[in-house]
Parts: sequence; C-alpha cells; structure tokens
Amino acid sequence: MYPSPIHHMLVAGSGTDAFIAAATLKRAYPGINVTLLRDPGSAPEDPAGESTAPAVLQYLCNNVGLHGSDIHLHARPIWNLGFRCQWGARGTFFRSFDAPFATGMRGFRTEPGYLAADVGLDNCSLAMSLMAAGKLFPKDGNHGFKPIEHVTGLNLRPEPLNGLLLRACQTLGVSIRSGKVVGLSRNPDTLVLEDGSTLAADLYIDATGSEATLATLDGNTAWLSYEDACLCTRAATVARRRGSEPIRPYVTLEALDSGWRWRVDHDDTVGIGHAWHPDFISEDQACTDLMAKVSDSSLTPRLHHWKVGRRQQSWLGSVVAIGDASGFVEPMSSLRFSHLVLQLNWLVRVLAATDGMPGDETRRTYSRVVSEAWDESRDFHAIHYRFHAAGKSPFWDMARATAKARKHAELVDLYGSIGPSSTLESCLPSWPGFVGIDSWIAALIGMGVPFRHHPEIPEPERKAWQSLCEQRRALAKQAVHAELCIGAARRAVRPEPRVSLP
Repeated sequence: MYPSPIHHMLVAGSGTDAFIAAATLKRAYPGINVTLLRDPGSAPEDPAGESTAPAVLQYLCNNVGLHGSDIHLHARPIWNLGFRCQWGARGTFFRSFDAPFATGMRGFRTEPGYLAADVGLDNCSLAMSLMAAGKLFPKDGNHGFKPIEHVTGLNLRPEPLNGLLLRACQTLGVSIRSGKVVGLSRNPDTLVLEDGSTLAADLYIDATGSEATLATLDGNTAWLSYEDACLCTRAATVARRRGSEPIRPYVTLEALDSGWRWRVDHDDTVGIGHAWHPDFISEDQACTDLMAKVSDSSLTPRLHHWKVGRRQQSWLGSVVAIGDASGFVEPMSSLRFSHLVLQLNWLVRVLAATDGMPGDETRRTYSRVVSEAWDESRDFHAIHYRFHAAGKSPFWDMARATAKARKHAELVDLYGSIGPSSTLESCLPSWPGFVGIDSWIAALIGMGVPFRHHPEIPEPERKAWQSLCEQRRALAKQAVHAELCIGAARRAVRPEPRVSLP
C-alpha cells in the first residue's frame, strides 16, 4: 500500500516547542493546513528560562520568520558567549561557542588545542577573552560596539518568547484550537478531546513535553534511559529579581557535592537551578541550599523530576515526537533548543524529499538521525561526570565510576593518548556530529583531562600564541558591558522619542 500525501498536520502542545514547530511547518508548507492544539490546563513553563546555542537565533529568523528586531524588542533576550564552568581539575574554565580547535592556524605548525592546554583556555578566542573580562562585544570605533551574533547564544524567558511566537503562528495562518487530548482512535488515526469532540490529521507532531501525550497514546513507549550518564534526575529552579549586579555574558555551571548548579542571566531576573541525585541529598536539603543561594525567602522553587533518555523511535506511525517528547538531557550545554531545531529541519527535509508522502524507511531514517544526536549529547554530559577530578564526595566518587561516553568512547580514549588534536574528529560516529568536535576538545581541555602525548611547541610559536592571547585580552579589556549593548540594541529597534531643547 502506498502512502497518501499529507494535507493536514496537527501540532499538540502548549509551550515553546509547539509554537516553533507549528510556525516552522506552516512557513515551509504554506499550502498545507497546520493546526496547533493547545491544552489550556497544561502547566506553565519554567520561569527561570534557558540558554541557547548561536544557531537558534538564525533559525528563529530564517525558518520561523521572526525579525531580529522583534526578537530583541519583544522577547527581550540576553546575548551570551558560552559557559563559565567551575568544574574539573583546573577549577574554572571558559567554554565559548567559537572554540577554535577543529582547524589549524596560519603560521602555526602546532594545533591550537595543544597551545590552549599549555597556557589555559581564557584567551584562546575572542569570546573567551570577553567572558574572562566580563564584557559582551568589542568596541567598534569610539561610540559603538560590534555584535558577533554568529557565535553568540541567547538567554530566553518563555513568557515573552511564546507571546511573540504565538503572534507569528497567527500571522502565518496556523489554525489554533484549545483542548485536552484524552484518546486516540484508529482507522483513521483521530484525536479524542476531553469535551467529546475529535480532530483528525494526516500527521501528528507531539510537542507536549515530557508527558509525550500523543506518542504514549499511539503506543510509542519504548525508552532508552540515560541515567547511567546524566546522573542528576531531580532539580529545583527559581527566578529571582535582578539586583544591582552586572549581567553575566555567559551561563554559569558550578559543581556541587551532590550535583551541580546553573545560572542564566536575564535583563530583570536571574534564573538559578540546582540539579541533584536523589540518593545523595534530600529534596528538602537541596531546596534549602538553592534558596540560601538565592537569598529571597518570598520565592518558591519549582521542582522537576527529569526522565533523562530518549525515545527508541521518535517517529512511529502517524506521530512524530519532538523536543522534550522525543528525549531529554540535563541543561548542561544549552542544547535543548538545538535538538528541536535539528528535529524540525530533518522533518521538513524528509517531507520535501518524499513529496509529503513519507514511508517506513523515511521514518526509520528520521528516527536514526534524531537518536544519534541524543546519544552524542548523552556522551558529552557523561564526560563532565567522569572527569570532574576535583569532586571529593560520595556522589562524585559514584559519578566517576559510573559515567562513560559509550558511543564516543574511542574519541575519549584517543584524547587520553594523543591529546587535543583535530584527528579526534575521525572518531565521531556521525560526522560532523551534533555537539561538534570543538566543544568536545574545549570541555576535555577545560576540565584538565590528562593526555600522554605532548608535542614540543617551538619557542617562536609559543611567543606568537602568547602575543595573540595578549591582543585578545587587550581588546576584551576595552570592550562593552552587556547592559550597554542590550540597551543600545533595544533603543535602535525602538528609538527613544526626541526631546526638544528648552
């Protein structure tokens, strides 16, 4: 039996994943009916917000159809350059989105990874130097700054972002319905809503988060757990009001005795989360520790029970699980939105390649690509547990003994032999990989993971590298603070009214 062409797609979900999916599909296929089904009783998203990798801003503009000016004005994001990690044998290191380790440098025989391992990561790239200086963008002349958005992520809060995305869906012509799905009838596949009504479509996109309502009703329950690699399955988050402290142009990650803590800065709030393993600290104590860090007794933390892992098949039958319905790893690397982008890009791609008539092989190919990305994220998180040599507690003893980079074991083993060489790229099971070889090398160097082969660095190259680092350091010292960059950008998209002179 040959598949029939898709004329109607239904996206189920009430959060950011659903809005982005509906807008993406309608913009890619304006002639196909796209319905967004929102559950009015769904829980609100975490107000602490989250961070993204650089490609997400480009995706929101190019694929969803948002204007950069509207994103900055209405969603009010904060630019971030990467991560400040209080982690590993070095104690602290920066990991930027422009980590420069996959390619060599003109005039150097020595690869940059070895130079970075020799002198540290703080000035290996412009973004790292800016983070170390607490600045955001370099100056451009005497009265301006030069945005470097191609290597800059965003810190986003769900409420203003979702408002902007909802307007985008309405503008594109997405049909928006309210209702709670309680059943799925067959022949043809039809959703049954709580009020007794039904909705039928040719393809269903499950963006209902970790509940995965449609996938579960469709019988897609086979799950691969990541609890042997993503060891923290409990978390508490809170968003406190920003005080007078400067905006940090990076996400902060901090290892704790029973887990880890993260901080995401916004313009008027700061999102803070505490992740832990339930065998090593109680929920009450973890929340007490979090609130002691926040120093605001009027706030109530939101609790999360993370189901870390992925669905064995993200696309089964007529239901495609995307975002958190497809899988979940801890928010240690700002990759949640990146997974969503990859999934939607591939969904649009395979629908186009099959003229809207996907068959079993298409579903298997899609599920394989999505699974490979989740598995690489899993292994990338595993090395943060395996190599946190500074952790001196029962939890970290367990973590070092348990966490292993399974599909990327060859890459990690080869690093232990030859060090931060671009040759490691050949060990990625699916090139160029989802996380990317630059991030792998930056994390391994930053945590101080030892390696046996240390090539001799010619003295002229050592001096030239130190000179480059000093130039970046000097440029960053004169750069512009985040508050000034953000204020100037928002004034540019909504100019302040002119005031007449007295």
